Amino acid sequence: MPPRRRLTLVAVVTTTLLAACSSSGHGTSARTVGTTAPPSTTTTLPAATKPLATRAAAYTFTLSVGGRSRDYRLHVPPAAASGDPLPLVLNLHGATQNATLQELQSGMDAAADRDGYLVAYPNGTRIAKDLTPDPVAGDAQYGFNAGACCGDPSAQHVDDVDFLLAVISDATAQTPVDLRRVYVTGMSNGGMMAYAMAALASTHIAAIASVAGQVELETIHPARAVPTLEFHSVDDPIAKWAGVPNTDPKQRFSVLHGVEQWVNADGCARTPRTGTPIVGTGTALGLRATLVTYPGCRDGSAVELWRLAGSGHVWPGAPFNTGPRSTWILDGVGRGTTLIDANEVMWKFFRRFALPAQP
Repeated sequence: MPPRRRLTLVAVVTTTLLAACSSSGHGTSARTVGTTAPPSTTTTLPAATKPLATRAAAYTFTLSVGGRSRDYRLHVPPAAASGDPLPLVLNLHGATQNATLQELQSGMDAAADRDGYLVAYPNGTRIAKDLTPDPVAGDAQYGFNAGACCGDPSAQHVDDVDFLLAVISDATAQTPVDLRRVYVTGMSNGGMMAYAMAALASTHIAAIASVAGQVELETIHPARAVPTLEFHSVDDPIAKWAGVPNTDPKQRFSVLHGVEQWVNADGCARTPRTGTPIVGTGTALGLRATLVTYPGCRDGSAVELWRLAGSGHVWPGAPFNTGPRSTWILDGVGRGTTLIDANEVMWKFFRRFALPAQP
């Protein structure tokens, strides 16, 4: 196995952002799922018939999965008032981060309100026994077992696939969910976990999008072709484009190696089409975003890559680190970019896909 990696994000955030992180609603839902059960046999709770009320603060639900107490936040958009089943997006935080910070940093609640989908923000498990001091995350520094990354969740083989399937089931019991339109995205380690869900729970996931997180599995064998979208900067200082040094190419986990795995799995053409770059001007001078697509994928699937340059380990479209460097509030992750909006782009991608209808 390759060396265990830990992605560290140290945030220095204003009092206003800290206040935003502290607001949440609470609820409880009991649930036990065996860690040895394959994804197709995960217990399903009864589906809700009435929607949860829309409110500014997310609901918080607690589950018991694999002998661990786990929790997730659930944002309910105004569209839920119709009572119709809505699409669900699982939005996963990066290593050393948590669900509340991911909700804030990705800004997805506003996009969900605009486009009419639910967003679940699950918490991973403790990233390490000894934590790096963080004035924002504090002791709530978590991660997911996405394969080779990250930290204790990976080393201890935490079954996060089963946990996220339990989150889907539990959310469906709380408010109507369109189970043919469940999507997964995430930042860094969360994006890596999105890829793991696509590979290991493909019959439950319609499509995934990863932000600054590459595939962390040496091989993938999904049961169906899963549409995948990656946002990644060639200048990312943390989840590096070329991966990590290793004599075995399969254990470098480079961005392109992961994309190529999905090109093969989805039966796409190996020669990509490269779009016209979006080139930053003015305050965005030095930034670039280029869409790379792989045509002809099996069963109408898709593999797409937004290749960024000049920006760092960031969520495209988020306002962090987009001004002069003296104004940056996220230390060590590099420059932000608003040349594209990850929330807008990934939703346009997601809404193209749904799981096949059951016979």
